[in-house]
Amino acid sequence: MPLTSKSLEEMINEIYQDGRVSFVEYKALRDDADRRMEAVIREFGQHNTVTAFQKAMDVAMQLLQLAIIDAKKAKLTDTGEAIVKDAVVAQVEYLRVGSDLALHLL
Repeated sequence: MPLTSKSLEEMINEIYQDGRVSFVEYKALRDDADRRMEAVIREFGQHNTVTAFQKAMDVAMQLLQLAIIDAKKAKLTDTGEAIVKDAVVAQVEYLRVGSDLALHLL
């Protein structure tokens, strides 16, 4: 059983179709994720661990963006840039794999 709905899967496939994510696509996915969270709020109320997770994701995304801006300002060498990219990808994959593991328990 897939862990995503067909509509979410289609949106993700469309975003990655050209191998590049635009800011418009990013905002559309963010807004869609917020709309999906509204269903959780209707079901469980405003204050629960799922809505806390959403807030944590918003903070994590802001920190990621700031970290990249800081790294860009640091004028990293090619090696330094590769180290930062590798570390960020590892953190994102850690969340993705952990999500898959947790959702299989649901």
